[in-house]
Amino acid sequence: MKKLKIVLLAALCGAVVMSCEKEDATQVENENKTMNQVSTGTGGSMAQFTIIDSYLYTVDYKSLKVFLISDPANPELLETINLGVGIETIYPENDHLFIGTQNGVLIYDVTNPRSPEKVSEVDHVTSCDPVIANDHYAIATLRGGTPCNGNLNVLDIIDIEDLSNPILVASRELINPYGLGFSNTNENIIYVCDGYAGLKAYDISNLDMIEEVMFMEELEAIDVIAREDNSLVVLTRQGIYQFDASNATNLVQKSFIGIQ
Repeated sequence: MKKLKIVLLAALCGAVVMSCEKEDATQVENENKTMNQVSTGTGGSMAQFTIIDSYLYTVDYKSLKVFLISDPANPELLETINLGVGIETIYPENDHLFIGTQNGVLIYDVTNPRSPEKVSEVDHVTSCDPVIANDHYAIATLRGGTPCNGNLNVLDIIDIEDLSNPILVASRELINPYGLGFSNTNENIIYVCDGYAGLKAYDISNLDMIEEVMFMEELEAIDVIAREDNSLVVLTRQGIYQFDASNATNLVQKSFIGIQ
């Protein structure tokens, strides 16, 4: 498998995207700022690590690792948790970790940051599976036709009001899905990177009729990060775009860094 690592430049400092593909693996990383105290990192849906306060959580193909990084020069491995196989991505939300696997979504409680505890899981057909979450939903894309196996290409929306009993409540067919992210300006809008089928935005306010409200077909999009300044960073096969996303469905390009 071929891997391409791109380091985002200073203009994108503070955001981290780690994209692990099982077919044409693309990894994107940007170094978090380290001051006197390590703060929570900002990552894309395809990240394989995340930072919460003084703790770094990483996933590899079969495990979750916890590191203490209060002294960044001397990180300390605190715990390794066996998760099985096919582990792909990690996403933090409200003292929980949402871990995308080739067979489902795992939810871990990190109220005690040194000792994550499994809360629940949602199974799905075997496929590549990045996942994001907010107060109400965990949302995942499933991509078939890859070494992850499976043949479905869909967006799954999972109700997590009761974290101990997550329930799949809606799905929508996609074409070539990769990463995804929430809009910072409209809680009902999610961005979906549909690979060669472009960058799309969906309105999920009505789960019985998930509506496509934006389509940028020229972008072969892989992952996104919605930043607090209302910028949207989009990783594509061509390079890294930054958009003003103050209007969630009318993106205005701010910058572009090409991939050589």
